[in-house]
Amino acid sequence: MLRSIDELLVKAKKVNRTKCAVVFAHDDHVIGAIKEASDLGIIEPVLIGKKLEIEKLIKEFDLKMPYTIIDEEDGERATRIAMDMVNAKEVDILMKGLIDTKVLLKGVVNSEFGIKDAKLLSHVGIVSYPTYHKCLFATDGAMNIAPDVEQKILIIEAAVKLAKSLGYDKPKVGLVSAVEKVNPKIQSTVEAAEIVEYYKDKIIDFYIDGPFAVDNLVSMDSVKQKNITSIVGGDCDILVFPNLDAGNIFYKTSVFLAGGRSAGVILGAKVPIVLTSRADSAEAKLNSILLAVLNHDGLSNLSN
Repeated sequence: MLRSIDELLVKAKKVNRTKCAVVFAHDDHVIGAIKEASDLGIIEPVLIGKKLEIEKLIKEFDLKMPYTIIDEEDGERATRIAMDMVNAKEVDILMKGLIDTKVLLKGVVNSEFGIKDAKLLSHVGIVSYPTYHKCLFATDGAMNIAPDVEQKILIIEAAVKLAKSLGYDKPKVGLVSAVEKVNPKIQSTVEAAEIVEYYKDKIIDFYIDGPFAVDNLVSMDSVKQKNITSIVGGDCDILVFPNLDAGNIFYKTSVFLAGGRSAGVILGAKVPIVLTSRADSAEAKLNSILLAVLNHDGLSNLSN
C-alpha cells in the first residue's frame, strides 16, 4: 500500500535506469522533469524533436549524460519514431512533450505501427493527501468520456493491474456514484450493480463493491453512520468514477483545493505513457515519470 506519493521516488531509486522516449522534447517544462528523473539515475531519456531547441534546453537545465537526441520537426514523424522504438523494445516508457495529445494518441492506436496493447486506453491518477493515511487511485478522469459497463470493466482491470505492479496484493475497488443504493434514476448506480454482479462468481485478485458515494469509500465514520457492511467501505484503494466529468473534477479538486499531490499514467499500450499537461506542477510531472517507471518494472516482475 502506498501511504504517500513520496514512496514512488523511494521505490523508483531501486529500479534499473529506464529508457524513456519523449515526443517533441523541445519544451522547458518537460526537460525540467526529465532532468530531475535523469539526475536521480531513474531514466535515460531519448529526446525526439527540434534538435537545436532541445540542445539549448539541455544547456539551460544542465542535463547530464546519458541521453540521446533524435532530430525531427514534424509531429507525426516524431510520433512514428517513438512508436517504432517501443515496438522494437528500445524504450520502456513514453512521454508526451510539446505535441498535441491527439497527434500522439493517433500514433498510439494506429493499426499499422501503433502500440495499443489492450481493447481500451485509460488513465489512472494517484493522489496523496496531507490529511489521509494512504494514496487513492482515481480512474478514469482523462481518457474515456462516458464509458459503458463493458468499458468500465476494462478500466477497472487496468487500474488493478497498475496497483498490482506497485505491490498491492488484493486492492479494494469502489464504484463511485452519488449514493450507496441502487436508484433506477441514477444510471451510475445501476451500472455499478451490474459490474458487481459480473464479478460475483469469478475468481479475482481484488475486492470490488458499489455503488458508493465518495464518503462511504474513504471514511469509516460514514460507513458506521450508514450501517454499511463492505470490505471496500471506508478503506478503498481504487475509486472508479462513472464518467470523465466526475473523475476529472475529483482529481483536480484533490490537487488544487485539498493539497493533494499527484501522479498519472495512461494504460493499455505496450508501455506506460506519461501524458501530463502544462498546467501540472513540475513535481506532478516527475511523479508521473516515476509512476510509469515503477509500472513498467512491476509488470516485468509480475510476468516473470
